[in-house]
Amino acid sequence: MAHFPEAFSDLEPHADWALPTEGARFRKLIGSSVDELRVFYDAVFPRVREIRSYLSRNPLDEIPEEDRALLDLLVAFVEYAHPIELNWKITDIDDPFDADRMWFGGRAPVSAAAAG
Repeated sequence: MAHFPEAFSDLEPHADWALPTEGARFRKLIGSSVDELRVFYDAVFPRVREIRSYLSRNPLDEIPEEDRALLDLLVAFVEYAHPIELNWKITDIDDPFDADRMWFGGRAPVSAAAAG
């Protein structure tokens, strides 16, 4: 399970949302109810600016490993916000395309230089 810096330890109950890959985050999103997502959203939303400020102490390609879970949490929040902010009734569109047929890359590089 992910662990966050001490200043963000109150977010530990939501660490299971801080997933390092797009595929894992997508599966978590569509496998969760809007009510579950709302709990996550409501916990993180008030802290977004503080998280961003904390992570901005280092360039993205120099984020310390001990802060990476917090970055993953912030990325997840950004990816997961739309069903809440758009008042969706479900966490995925009603689409017959099976999510298991989708391909996702690994953990995103944190800078254009890292992408090659």
